[in-house]
Formats: sequence, structure tokens, C-alpha cells
Amino acid sequence: MTNGASPDNPPGDQVQPGGAQQLASALDGVRVLDLSRSMAGAWCTRLFADFGADVALVEPPQGHPLRTLEPRTDEGRSIAAEHALANKRSLALDLEAEHGRELLRDLVTQADVVVEGFAPGTLASWGLDYATIEALRPRAVLVSVTAHGQDGAYAAYAGNNLSASARSGWASINGLAGHPPLQASSHQSAYCAGVLAYASAVAALHAREASGAGQQVDVSEFEVMASAFAPAQLRAQYSGAAPGRKAAMDVVSGPVPVADGHFALTLSRAHFYRDAMNVLGLEDLAEDEQLQEGWYRQQHKELWVERVHEAMAGWQRRELFDELAVRRVVAGPVFTMAELAENEHLRERGFWVRAEDANGLDGRERPGAPVKLSATPWRLRRGAPRVGEHSLQLLGEYDVEDERTRWLLEAGVLVAEGEPQEALP
Repeated sequence: MTNGASPDNPPGDQVQPGGAQQLASALDGVRVLDLSRSMAGAWCTRLFADFGADVALVEPPQGHPLRTLEPRTDEGRSIAAEHALANKRSLALDLEAEHGRELLRDLVTQADVVVEGFAPGTLASWGLDYATIEALRPRAVLVSVTAHGQDGAYAAYAGNNLSASARSGWASINGLAGHPPLQASSHQSAYCAGVLAYASAVAALHAREASGAGQQVDVSEFEVMASAFAPAQLRAQYSGAAPGRKAAMDVVSGPVPVADGHFALTLSRAHFYRDAMNVLGLEDLAEDEQLQEGWYRQQHKELWVERVHEAMAGWQRRELFDELAVRRVVAGPVFTMAELAENEHLRERGFWVRAEDANGLDGRERPGAPVKLSATPWRLRRGAPRVGEHSLQLLGEYDVEDERTRWLLEAGVLVAEGEPQEALP
């Protein structure tokens, strides 16, 4: 542990000289073992690392599976891995080997959080189920992030963003009628599951302050997406009719064309509708008392939608946004990637970060803090590690004997530094 903490002290108990308590980061002193093999678990531990936890990425000798994903940087590294594995240190360990699993059991005795995403039953077959972890380290929090959870009819099934979108109901309302359903955009189920896994693990650490004991956090990507789908599901229960995909895209349901792209306009409230109609030069629609009622607008689109489309078509996105925003009408232009990168609001808030140093950061701009903590802020300390880059350093910090480390290296169970190696038979 860092800053005076020990494996038996919870985060926040680090006492500085003079008796004062001080945290450089929100999760200073928290040790996390990242056994993830998917984006969901990797994103959970990336958030831990961003807010100061010491995350050891325990990856196989051939590298974390995310390292195989396309597209790649000019240097040949997976962009997804560069993003999800940043701020972590790499310990390359073959968990298919018994000696690798023995070492992992020893590491667990000093960890606060263990994050894994193996098929249910895998950890138990390795002698590392939650009951064993609880016996080894009663204060440890085990976070299991899988496609369908640790039990239930689907527990043994594999899954991904496509299957989670389909089974959760999201695909049933995403897209246009007459066309195939659409999945959520790339990795969205994993990102959502990762965020909730992180939040739940932090909640478990907080509960540990009172109980002194850890617990297991069971996160199912399927259930995360089904939970986010709840408003549509509840609406179907109350109305007796399942919502379907839109027959066509219009100003009510999504972005529509304007002179230089597409624009989204929210008309859910009476003053949004009235002020927007006045900006568009449609004063008669603005003053129509019946159309100021949301239910009436939905049922009588033929009275106003086409006219709104025609009026919007002549506007530039920025000009229309400026006129609506000053009136506090919720609206927004559809940005391109280049426009997002140059957006003045994100620039002023310092969202984009650029760093270049010896820790794998290449000087390119990256997305920065998703939230801002005033006293213990998010930090980008290093880029994605090389496979096994920190193996020796981490084992030293976890008090593994030098002789044992040398034996593991010679046996090929442990990889230190260098490029990914072939998996051991």
C-alpha cells in the first residue's frame, strides 16, 4: 500500500507526518488486481486507476485480449487497449499454470479489490472462488463482470454488446420500422457495465468501513442494459402496448437535416415548442394553443412537423443552436469527430488532455476526466503498459521473494517487459 497504508488499513486511513490525513487521489492506497479479459472489466479498473487506485493488470503472457482489437495506432497498438488499459501497470502471468495460480492466491492476500470476468466456475476450478478469497483476505471485494452474471439460465453463455442489445430490449426500439433492429454503438454495454461495476465496488469498499468485511459484486451486462431499458418496459406494462421502432425520423424522434448537417431539437415542454417556433419564423404555430400541448402535437404531426422541417432546412447548425440556447431551448447540432475535438466548451473545461513522457503517453490528445472532483481529481498518469512491463516491480511491492520470481521467469510462468509471447502449452 502507498502513503503509509497497509493491507489491513482501509483507504482513507493513510496518516501523514504530524498526524494529518491527506489523500493525493480519491482512491489513494487502494490496491486492485485486474484479471479482466473484456472491455467491461477493463473499464471498471480503468476508472479505479483514474481516481488513484494502484491497479495491477494481471494479463496472460500473450497480452490482454483487448490488445488484439482493431483499429490500431501507427505503431501497431490497439486503440481500444490503449484507452482501456491506461493508468495501469502490467504483470504478465500465466494463470493456466498451477504456479501462476499459486502466485495469484498470494497476491490476493494483499489486494483490496479483485476484478474478474471469467466464465462462472473458472475461479472456483482454480481454487479462487469468493469463499476462498474471503478466507485468504476477508477485507477483499471480488467484482465479477460477465455477460449474464454468476447464476441463472444464461450464466454459462458467452455474450457481447450485440447480444446484450438484443436480449435487453434495446434493439427492439433502436432504428426505423421496416429495417433491422440496431445494436447500441460499439462497447456501450461494456462501458455501462464497467461504470456500474466500479460504482458498486466503491460502495462495497465504503460498506467495508463499517463491517470490516469485503463482499462479492456480481455484474451482468445483460441486466445492466435491461435496467437501462426500464422506462420503455414500464411504459409497455402500463399502456399494454410495446413501443416499437419509429416509422420515420422526424424532429420529434431524432436529428433532422439542416443546411450544413443535422440538428436535434427537443420540443417536450410548452416553452421549448413556443420559443423554437418563434425562432424558426413560425409564429402561427407558436401561438396555437392546441399545439402547445405535447399530447396534441404527438397525435397531429401533420399540422406542424413538415413545416418545421422546411424551416430548419435553411439554417446553419451553429446559428440555430445559438438562437435556441440563449432561450434555454434544449437543442444541439450533430458534431463530426473533428468538430467534437475542437468544441469550445470541451476546450474551456480542459476535457482533452495531451501528455508525452516515459510512461507510454505519445503526445496525442485523449479524452480526459469524465467527472471533476475538486479536491482529489482524475489524473492520467501513464499510457497502456507494455506486456509484463511492471512484473518485477509489482512482485517486489507485493513482497514476493526474488528467488521465487527468478524461478517463475525461468519456467515461463511469468513474463517481464518485452513484447507479447506465445501462450504456454
